[in-house]
Parts: sequence; C-alpha cells; structure tokens
Amino acid sequence: MKKLPSSIFAIVVVLLSLGLMLLIGQPRLFFSRWSFTKSVEVTVPGEDRGYYYRFKAGYLYKGEPLDFDIVVGCRVKITTYKDNDRTVEVGVVPTIFGLKTRDQHGVAVLLPNACHGETTQNGRVPKALLPLVVTYEHANEPWSGVAYVSEDAYDRPRSELKFLGATITRATRDEWQAWRETDAEKNFIAYELLGINSKNMWDPPKWKPGLRVMASQCLSISRLKLSDAVRDVVTPGWPSSRPTYWFPDERTRQSLWEVAFGPNKPPLIEGYRFQDYFPGASPGHNGLARREPGAVIFFNREVEGDVYPAHTDISVNKLEPTGELPAEMTAKERLDWSSAEVKPDLRGFAFCESSIVSIDGVPQWPPKYLYRNANRINGEAISEQLAKWGTNYFFAFERDEYIIFLRMYELASSFAKL
Repeated sequence: MKKLPSSIFAIVVVLLSLGLMLLIGQPRLFFSRWSFTKSVEVTVPGEDRGYYYRFKAGYLYKGEPLDFDIVVGCRVKITTYKDNDRTVEVGVVPTIFGLKTRDQHGVAVLLPNACHGETTQNGRVPKALLPLVVTYEHANEPWSGVAYVSEDAYDRPRSELKFLGATITRATRDEWQAWRETDAEKNFIAYELLGINSKNMWDPPKWKPGLRVMASQCLSISRLKLSDAVRDVVTPGWPSSRPTYWFPDERTRQSLWEVAFGPNKPPLIEGYRFQDYFPGASPGHNGLARREPGAVIFFNREVEGDVYPAHTDISVNKLEPTGELPAEMTAKERLDWSSAEVKPDLRGFAFCESSIVSIDGVPQWPPKYLYRNANRINGEAISEQLAKWGTNYFFAFERDEYIIFLRMYELASSFAKL
C-alpha cells in the first residue's frame, strides 16, 4: 500500500475572539508530534523557574480504593536526548498518570493545570474540581477507554468509579524530586504504550504491521436545549427537507453570533450565556465543567450540559494488522469521524478510541475515505446540505430544539512528559 505522509493532519482554525481553537479542517488519522517520557533528567543551568504543586484525588473502582497522590512540576527544564544535547522547558510534569487496579484494569487521571499559584486553600482551585479520568479494560493494552467527562457519569448504572474528591496544595522542588524517585514508577503509562519514540521525541515512530497505541483522544457531544430567543434565529435556517440533525449555513451562524456576542450577551442556553459552554482551554486540562459554574480552574464561568459519548473510525487501532481497513468499515460509504450515542445510560461519558501521536508511514486509506467523513448521532448522519467547512465540526442542531457541540478531550499537551 502507499504510505501516508506524516504532514497530512489537522487544520487548526482560530474561531471567535475568545481564542477558542476549533477543529473544523480535514479529518485526521493522527495528531501532531506531542510527546511523553517515562522519566526526566532535570537540568539546572541557572535560576529554577519551576513551580510545584501536589494533586490528590480519591476514587473507588468497583469498591477498590484508588488514591492519586502526585507532585506536579511546572516550567521544569528537561533534557530530551540521552546525550543531553537538547533541553526544553515544559509546562506540566507529569501530564497524565495511571494506576493499575487489582484486576489489571487501568485508571488514568489528567492532571489539572494549577501552575499559577492555584490551591484549594486559597480558593483558586474550586472545591467542586472534577478531574478528567479514563478507564481502560486492560492497563497493558489500553487501545480503547471510557472517559468520565461529566458529573453525570458517576451516577450511571454502568459506572465503575465513585469520585471522592480532589485537592491541590503547594509543593516544593525537593518534594517533586522525591516523588519522582519513589512513586512516579507506579504510572502504567509508558512511551511504548503511547507509541512514542523514546530515544528521540522529535522523530515519530514508524508504522509496523499490527501496531496499536494507547487511546489518548476521547470524543463526546454536548446536547443542550435552545431558548426561544435562539430558536427564533435557528428555525429560519433549518433546511426545507427538515433533517433531524443538520449543520447551519453561514447566515444562521452569523445571526447566532450577533445575538450571542452582542452588547447584552444574554443567557441563551439553559440559563447561561452561549460562550459559557466554550472551554477556555482544552477540555479537562483545568478540570471539567459541571452544570453550574465555578468548577473549572481559572475559567470559572464554564458550564456543561448533557454529554454523550461518540465513537470514531479514524484510528490506527481500527486497522487490521496488515494495515487494511476491516470489512465493516469498507462496507461504509463514508467512515465516521464521530458517531454519538444519545442514550440515558451513557450520559456523562466519552469514548477514547484514537491517538494524539504522530505515526510515520501509516498505510494510506482508499481515496474515497481521505477527505470526507460522516458525523452521526444515533446512527443518523448530520445533514451537510448547508455545510461549508467539510467533515469536522464545532456545532450542529437537532431540529430547531437542541444545539450539539462536539467535545474532544486530548490527554496531553505539546511536549508533555510523564
């Protein structure tokens, strides 16, 4: 098969003056070169600009206590080559941490960013802090997972976790170094699982038959009831064929923006402003939004509504060991960029099935699948009759009653380390 150049990936577009980074470009099999490492070598050529804090969170996994006690370093200088020829300053170390359970399942937590003095004691870390957590059926083979991305997830009958609370306190460099020498090794997440080249983070690993990598990207949708004020804007833009799910045209978008971001910025969705549903950072990196504001570090006006998980076909883990697409995928006219399931027992979850890492030499998929994928809700495709931006989307509508936001959770940041 032909090889897919590693440069064909996301088109990241900055929308809204809020600086929100939206993914509306062509579908991506893998993301740009984000990286992890199992251990870091700290260099101190001059003043230590690092800041350190201790994150604690308690869970019950099927009744088994799981206690996360992690000392996090911010702006830490690390050497990225064994011969010490390149040193970079990274934001958060570690970014994600996973514990194995007694039954060898994996539970991983995304460390909330509190690098600017935020603590529970000084009130800048909300008492309602809700970390992003992912469970994996097999810690040694975490090729897919289920993320708990809303408070609703913990109340579902299928929930395996009970959340007991989380705190953040100030720590020191000595505490961070001591933690790395003792407890850091408990992290089941490693280079090999993530598909990272441990010898040179700047050189992506090569694809090989049967390659599987840790699922480090999760998808869901947020489904929210529209107010009458928004319906007055949306209804005229609903296509005459009256599809259940549809993408708006530019005129409807513009009309909505004028109402949402006008001088008054009125509450338009379930009693909150339109922009209160926009994550100020990558979702989960400052904690997860709840139904009421005040749960997210720094971005304290963020809120969230009903969240439902979405599957994706766009994953190296979905390929056959030979690199071919499986029969159930080739039978489709279009592969699914996202396929959400709006079911009460799934509310609050996201499905983690794809990877953030870049893999060089991945077999090229048939041309008909490269540029146009489908987005579905309960098996029904979102109508693209009025769509302008292609396959991926920021929001869509359900009739003229609900707005649908796509949520994407990435379990790392650029140059992240473990």
